[in-house]
Amino acid sequence: MSGGVDSSVAASLLVEHGHDVVGVFMKNWDDMTSDPLYRKGMATDCNWEKDAEDARSVCEKLGIPFHIYHLEKEYYDRVFKEFLHDIELGLTPNPDILCNQEMKFDVFLERALRDEEADMIATGHYARIQNATLLRPKDLNKDQTYFLARMPRESLRKTLFPLGELTKPEVREIALKRGFQNAAKKDSTGICFIGNIDYRVFLKQYMQEAPGNIVDVNGKVLGTHTGLFQYTLGQREGLGIGGTGPYYVVEKREATKELVVSNNSEDELMYATTCVVKDVYWLTDDEDVSQEYEVQVRYRQKAQRAILKKDEGNILVTFQNPQRAVTPGQYAVWYRSEQLIGSGKIVSTGNA
Repeated sequence: MSGGVDSSVAASLLVEHGHDVVGVFMKNWDDMTSDPLYRKGMATDCNWEKDAEDARSVCEKLGIPFHIYHLEKEYYDRVFKEFLHDIELGLTPNPDILCNQEMKFDVFLERALRDEEADMIATGHYARIQNATLLRPKDLNKDQTYFLARMPRESLRKTLFPLGELTKPEVREIALKRGFQNAAKKDSTGICFIGNIDYRVFLKQYMQEAPGNIVDVNGKVLGTHTGLFQYTLGQREGLGIGGTGPYYVVEKREATKELVVSNNSEDELMYATTCVVKDVYWLTDDEDVSQEYEVQVRYRQKAQRAILKKDEGNILVTFQNPQRAVTPGQYAVWYRSEQLIGSGKIVSTGNA
């Protein structure tokens, strides 16, 4: 239980259905080791004590036990180190996917089964599980299956998603009727368990500056930067170059440390028709790469038709139509209709 409305309602529904429920808050990040300036001076932007108190309040109202798991070391070792490693390689990582894979559906699940003698765990994700397969939820606007693409397969048989058949408005209505103090609490944003931060200031605590030029597509120098790690493809805000913009990041040249920008939001450099993915993970036994799938390369993107093909131990994804800002370090996730089939980390892009 995160202290948010979704996990609170999930717990409430489980109690109503007669389950013996224990509420658990995971503390995975320790702000005391970090420069507070990355939160833009807002001490309450990721106040874990307040979130934990919200979760405790719901548990008291439901009459169920409440525990806090301190998993800061596991999070740092299994998620944050990998995040920093990808940043150093010039990638744009997605720690939320890794967090679900390593923390919620591995570390947390195993501890809950052991310490609470639980039979299953449940979360407030908007997703469905049927016959050990992962499906999109009823509320497609809140669909979180993309972030669950790396769930260990064995966890599917030990997990419940009580909100899978509900919409977000229905969830808030249930919370209001139950008198939960977090019924109107806004959804959390930002990096998993770290929150909504000034990404650039945050990363500077861990990365060495590597200055370079900001250039347009013709090579004209427009300004300078202090590290390519602060930028991602398609980015528009925070470039600090003014001029006749807006400008968009279209390329990061690690060899020359050049950040390439264009004032054309539809610049051809922004598009790719193929991407290669590694660390391929299947959520089904049907590991068939010779057919067409619907592929997402980022959260909230509409799935796009693409063909998968084996490529020297990796998989080559060829899209039916060019895709904007396909970003190395992010994940390509493929579906068949509403079922999530598999995923892989994007390592390169191209044009067929």
